[in-house]
Amino acid sequence: MYSITSQAYTDPYFNYKNILTINKIPTGTLANYTKKINISPQRISAFRTRAEEITCVYAIYNTTTNELLTIDELPEFFSFCKINGYKIETEITQMLSNNQLQMKNIICYISNV
Repeated sequence: MYSITSQAYTDPYFNYKNILTINKIPTGTLANYTKKINISPQRISAFRTRAEEITCVYAIYNTTTNELLTIDELPEFFSFCKINGYKIETEITQMLSNNQLQMKNIICYISNV
């Protein structure tokens, strides 16, 4: 099972966007569109970052443009999951949100069918 989250990201041109990330490299087709990247959530300027805040995440790429997949492209991501044999685990996502657990930027959970 994999957790899909939203993560703030600053691209090399200093543009901010919310990208989709996954907790680990998945099995199946989605692995081809998942890459480990370094992110710095709070850039001080276009030239300086806070080095202690740089982390690695597994980012999901758009299957047609090969750009980082953003939160605005959730419908495309869900379609990709359905077509490629992934199940969106709505029951688990709902159960965790109903129990009011800390769900930091979690969008959903998915699994291979």
